[in-house]
Amino acid sequence: MVKNQIKEPKTNKIIDILRKEYPFERILLGVLGALVLILGVYLVEGKVLEIKLTDWWIFNTELKRTIFAVLVIAIGSVSFVMSVWPFFVPSFAEMKKVTWPNRSTIVNHSARVFGFIFLLVGFFIIIDLALKPFFGWIVELGV
Repeated sequence: MVKNQIKEPKTNKIIDILRKEYPFERILLGVLGALVLILGVYLVEGKVLEIKLTDWWIFNTELKRTIFAVLVIAIGSVSFVMSVWPFFVPSFAEMKKVTWPNRSTIVNHSARVFGFIFLLVGFFIIIDLALKPFFGWIVELGV
């Protein structure tokens, strides 16, 4: 007797490996991407690394060296964005759930905050005026 067997769909192992998250590799990609980006900026400015291989066809003019530096900057930027992007994806769903306050709520809360700030300013001005003679007396004693 043949039982109803549910066949699980076959998945590609390479796709499964790529779908898994490896946080260490993402951090490493972010750090290396930032370093490559900084290196590209220094190449454009010509401060750290001066390419002296003018015999090579790729570096024989200033334009080609600049194109190479821009390519390095692009690679660094893409790798840095690829490493940081998964951290921002969940926030997009959360931002859709946010309810924003209306104008009257913003005005009310802002007035409360500024009122509290002015109250503290007044408090510190009064304390300063009250203690100024005392500190003047201490200074006159010859500290």
